Amino acid sequence: MSIASEASGVLPGKGSRGAVSETDPQRFFSSTQRQMLYEAADGRCQRCSSALVEGWHADHRIPWADGGRTEVENGQALCDACNLSKGRGMQYTDTFVPRPFQAEVNNQVLERIRANLDRTIVLASPGSGKTLAYQSLATRLIREGLIDYVAVFVPRVALAEQCETSWMVTDTTGHIVSGLCGLFDATKRLGKIRHRVNEAPLTFPHQPGTGFVSTYSALVTNENTFLRWARQHEGRFLLIADEAQFCGAAGDKDDGGTKAGALVERMHEFALHTLLLTGTPYRADNQRLILADYEADPTNPRQVTLVRHAEATYANGIAEVYLRKFEMQLTEARVSRRTMGDPDDRNSGDSLLEYNLSDDGSDLVPVLKDTKTWQPLVDRVVTAVKDKQKFNPAYRGLISCMGQAEARKVQKYLQDRHPDLNVGIAVSADSDAPLALAEFKIKPMDILVTVRMAFIGYDCPQITVVGILTHYRDGGHLMQLVGRGLRVWKDGQKAREQSCVIIAPDDPKMRGFLALLREERDEGLRIIEEREPDEGADPPSPTQLALTYVESAIATTTRAASNEVDMEADEVLLVESIKRAVDSAETVTKLKQAIELAGIMLKIPEAVPAQRLEANPTPVVTEAPKTERQQIADTNARVSDAVKKYLYRCGLTPEAPGYQDAVTKATFTVNTASGFTSAEANTVEKANKRLRAALKL
Repeated sequence: MSIASEASGVLPGKGSRGAVSETDPQRFFSSTQRQMLYEAADGRCQRCSSALVEGWHADHRIPWADGGRTEVENGQALCDACNLSKGRGMQYTDTFVPRPFQAEVNNQVLERIRANLDRTIVLASPGSGKTLAYQSLATRLIREGLIDYVAVFVPRVALAEQCETSWMVTDTTGHIVSGLCGLFDATKRLGKIRHRVNEAPLTFPHQPGTGFVSTYSALVTNENTFLRWARQHEGRFLLIADEAQFCGAAGDKDDGGTKAGALVERMHEFALHTLLLTGTPYRADNQRLILADYEADPTNPRQVTLVRHAEATYANGIAEVYLRKFEMQLTEARVSRRTMGDPDDRNSGDSLLEYNLSDDGSDLVPVLKDTKTWQPLVDRVVTAVKDKQKFNPAYRGLISCMGQAEARKVQKYLQDRHPDLNVGIAVSADSDAPLALAEFKIKPMDILVTVRMAFIGYDCPQITVVGILTHYRDGGHLMQLVGRGLRVWKDGQKAREQSCVIIAPDDPKMRGFLALLREERDEGLRIIEEREPDEGADPPSPTQLALTYVESAIATTTRAASNEVDMEADEVLLVESIKRAVDSAETVTKLKQAIELAGIMLKIPEAVPAQRLEANPTPVVTEAPKTERQQIADTNARVSDAVKKYLYRCGLTPEAPGYQDAVTKATFTVNTASGFTSAEANTVEKANKRLRAALKL
């Protein structure tokens, strides 16, 4: 068998910073030492005796961080599973079983750190589990003594809050109440990941093994805070750039996104290692990713491809049963485009051109703004959601619109046309949008209307219907959007029975995206259209173009396609009529397969159909889990309420003269008694001290 690639011996530079002076300056076993350990173990793991495969671990019997020497006498050959359970001399009782992709990320980062490489690039489709991949990686690096902290950056506040609460939720007493951290032995694991904006300190000195998560925009706004922290912990933290396709590169136009890219690169200079996670091979503006390398595409010399060290594709998700199959319903529209005649030419009149959207999608924006197009699409989303809810009442749908104005129109239409539905909306102009996103996941809801807030890393596996009313046709954008409905929900039907219904207009680029999904080619997530002028052609003379506009666009027929089946519009109409007659909740493509199968097997005795049992209703949770930052804000608000109630008992109301002075004096009393102002109460414990002092007024 082949031995794992050579690892460097001494780790100079960033990797050795912060090491204790008593430790061996050689952190990793050399290739010669690894060969000796492999031969001494006869090619088998020295714990479980399984055959060693590529990527096996040369492990310290006495942990390196505890003073163990990097010598053959202190080494042993272990398989990946045994080394993960061993940690730093401990028998950890983790229940976490990594997906192949998650294990690959862990191993690639470890191997690259050993080779003194400072970054790992990962391309992952939505739903692949990359958040848990880096959380488990941080746990592993902490156990091996390689890092003290983890620093995570994401595009949106909702994702930062999701990162904290998905990993570890604590109550006001600091007791852990939920989170994925429970998959790992509490003896030693990654601790709290706190959402930070501009609070200092970002991490507490007395709490090594923890971390923070923030947004790229917060990094731009408070760069000194973050860079100061990076310098203080140089070489002792793992840097995570999540959804890096939304982080610009240095040297481009000076906007928030590109400045964030430059600052991430500066943070990277101080990190032990940087893990860059992206959903697409290019940035959202089609430029190259920061910190990434590209190589020539062997199939197209004019293009380059992203060099990635680990990858998870839609095909992987289907094969490993953590992503759903899909059915896409494409609705045709008849478009009427009017061209105004020249007013100076009496013989020139208006002209009207009618065509199908499936033939020409250049007028997609005005088409999707026409109520005669988008309303039938919305109605189809409603029908699909109600069908899904026959399987499980907690299933729900997501509609993505072109802009906030369109999103509000869709919300109003749903409320007026379908008053029985619980409809939510999350747009960036609303300050409570992050709360709306969080509550949609846990409260009894039917449909969420949004623009772009929910398509980046939003994890709500109850979503089984996705309506596309946006004009974006970039492959990466669409994959991120439909990915919200592709995650398998453990509380839903059996994993292989779950599917996602995608409702979309039938334009040429959407059909191209359908082909992308059908072929399961995630390397093509980014569809870049290059329109270059013909070489040698004379430049066109400037002319006044006739006034042309889309007069109307009317939704007409709908066809459907799934991973395996294609259905024309007439077939969809026929099967939908059968669905209504038998009150079936199956998708039209699956029902077509069942009908065709029944036609083939008519001579076989009919089996008694299994009775579908309604899923047990999911316990209703009335409140989304809160981050520590939110808990502190809530507690400080309760302090303010306690002060107001105290003044009311004293006979002072807000209208009374001197009321604000009284508030200031009472608040000063609270601050003095607790030892903290509201700004200084940066932990739940400190905020609770202020609350106790306020309640004693």
